[in-house]
Parts: sequence; structure tokens; C-alpha cells
Amino acid sequence: MESLLNRKTRAIPVDQRHWRPASPAPLQSSLGFFKFLLLLGSAAFSLSCAADERELVRDPHFQNGFYLLEPKPGKRVVYGELKGLAPAKAFWDLAQWSSRLPLQPGECGSSSQTLVCANSAKNIVVGTPGSPAADLSLAVNAGAEYPRARKSSNEPWVHLLVQQDFENPPALAELRACAFHLEARLKRSALVNTNDYSPSLHAAQYFVYFTVANRNPKAAGYGECFWFGIPIYDNRHRVVPAYEAQDFGETKLFIFTPASDRFAGRSTHDGEWVTFEQNLLPLMRQGLEHARDKGLIKGSHDLADYRPLGIFIGWEIPGMFDVDLQIRNLSLKAMPKS
Repeated sequence: MESLLNRKTRAIPVDQRHWRPASPAPLQSSLGFFKFLLLLGSAAFSLSCAADERELVRDPHFQNGFYLLEPKPGKRVVYGELKGLAPAKAFWDLAQWSSRLPLQPGECGSSSQTLVCANSAKNIVVGTPGSPAADLSLAVNAGAEYPRARKSSNEPWVHLLVQQDFENPPALAELRACAFHLEARLKRSALVNTNDYSPSLHAAQYFVYFTVANRNPKAAGYGECFWFGIPIYDNRHRVVPAYEAQDFGETKLFIFTPASDRFAGRSTHDGEWVTFEQNLLPLMRQGLEHARDKGLIKGSHDLADYRPLGIFIGWEIPGMFDVDLQIRNLSLKAMPKS
């Protein structure tokens, strides 16, 4: 997927009002036993809901390592594996598209709580859950990657991403909610070379993306899909504006990215931990509708045909920035209808 450089802001209203009925004070003492029954019922309901939930992200704390992908874009070619802190099968790919200096399996060291893989162009740190390094830090030194600043949008740029496919993803029509959670902290973002800097050409961006696709072979438009994005950081915007357009890169897919304040109440620019969370289901449905309105999805109108297929997390660095960002407690829970 190509970088989202030429953005246009589209306002999306957010209703943050909450209404709670007041309990009549004189009745509180006489309703003690009834309230006890309600609590029992509520606990049973919570357990039932928890049992129905399914975590779609495998290895959400990144403990099992990564498959290394060749940096030439366009094809998944595994050239090695970074062994994780846990002796288990890796579920994540590590993509370094257009990198001149890809990581090698031998460039890693580990302790009981930390795995570090690094060369002159990038640094990856995995920490055990609950440790100071938890869960994953991705750092790029674009000053080492680029011999000079990019001169045009036709020149490739560096990516550092982790990605995985979901196993047996649910159809959108089956869900009452799709609960996303992530905590992120910007550790570093510095422009290395200011000569000929142009915000429309050079940037540092960290996103979470999902692919949403028609996976019913019998449906019209089988295989049609779009990108759904959650902006975590953009050096040009404290609050990353909404963006929707056709990808001008190889995929030509529709990109639908709500503004960052739909997911978080603060900005990662401040270098503190920021929580991103939201029910993605209505937003994915909205993205599908907008793709259809723009003629970029022309097939089925049935939500039962569309599923979230996979997740992509990390950096796109079209500019000469040295960056580092840490994430923890990733979750995407599918909550089926009762």
C-alpha cells in the first residue's frame, strides 16, 4: 500500500453523549434483594458475552517471532526467520518494503525479557508482556536508508511493517461489534535532512491497516476489497485528518481512514502512552459504502459476503526521518450477534 501524503480533511461527527437514568433514592433500601438478582444476572450475561468473543489477532504480544520478507514489493517471499522469546510458531511477517538494508536473522540478541534485532537502518525490540519494553518497538533510521531525499512521488520509499492474515475471519453480517484496542507511544521522530523538505512528498507515518474483502466465491465481485486504516502518528498532524481515496500505488484499492480522534482522545506527538480503541464494525461498514459510492467496489451489497482478512502495522517513511514507536496490548475482538 502506498503512503497517504496528499490528504484532504473530511469532518466526521462524533457523538460522545451518554445518558443514565437516575435511581429514586427512597426505593434503594427496599430493592436490595432485587438488585442482588440483577447482579447475578449481569454477571452471567458478562460471562456469556466473554465466551462469545473471539480474538482475531494471533500472538498479539509478538512473542513468537517473525518471518522476514524480501524487500522487493509485490510478492511475499520469505528469506529467513527472527526467532521469538517464546518457542512457538510465528504468525507475523516482518515486511521491509524498498529497504536497502534488510535485517538478517543473525542480527538479533535476546535476554529473558527482551529480543533486539538491529542494523544501521532499523531496530526492532520485543518485550515480554508487562515489561518496560512490551510489546513491540519499530524504529527506522531513514538517514541510513536514503542516500538523498526523494525527489518525486514515483520514487519508492521505506516501509517497516508487521502483518498477518486472520484465521477463519467472521463475516461483517455475523457481528454486533468488532472491538479494537491498542496503546502506542512515540519514542523518537527527527527530520534528518531539511534540504528540499516538502510535506506533500516527505513524511513519517505509522498506521494500523486492515483489509476488508468479499470472500464469497458465489457472490458478484468476489475478491473485491478495500483498506481500512487507523492513523497512529503522522509528523505533519497532531490529529491526523480523515482520508479516503483510491490507492495511487500498485493495489489501486480504496483507502478509508477515519481521523485519529475517532480512536484516541490524545496525540502521540506528546510522547506519552495513548490508547486507541473503537468498535470498528460501523466504520468498516461505512468504508464499504463509500467504496461503493466511488465505484471502487461494484459487486455484492450483502454484508455476509465481506470479512476482515488481515492486519498490517507499522511505518511508511517517504521522508528522511529517524523514528521509533512502541505499541502494546493489541486486540481485535469479534463479537457475534446473539
